[in-house]
Amino acid sequence: MTEPAESAEPAEPERTLHYADDISAADVDALAAFLDDRLKALASRHRGQPEEQRATLGLVNVTHHLMSSLRHHLEQRSARPGEAAAEALDRCLDIQRDWNLLCEAVSPWRDAEGYDTARWHHLQHLDAAARTRSSHC
Repeated sequence: MTEPAESAEPAEPERTLHYADDISAADVDALAAFLDDRLKALASRHRGQPEEQRATLGLVNVTHHLMSSLRHHLEQRSARPGEAAAEALDRCLDIQRDWNLLCEAVSPWRDAEGYDTARWHHLQHLDAAARTRSSHC
């Protein structure tokens, strides 16, 4: 395999994420595509090097698990708009946690072509109301 294709111009962010409740499946898909391209290229470069392949496979396994978990929580959020407040809060916290872990995994590529800094960053607040509450503390 070869390096991920680099475009001549930086990718324009499709949107900016401010809160955990802004995250959509499209955001997860974009991050997954970016990361998968790089991990495939890395695995290819280290074919025949067991330790490097293990490290790459470990990162692939962890990030795919996080993406699967995140997609599940996003689907459940959409399927259950009227769920109890405590369940909705737990789900949003799970989304925020999984997203922030994925952003940590992809952060070493933040200076790479195509990295979407407007979306792929740590989200401190679940929603605008949580941000307002935290500013009053």
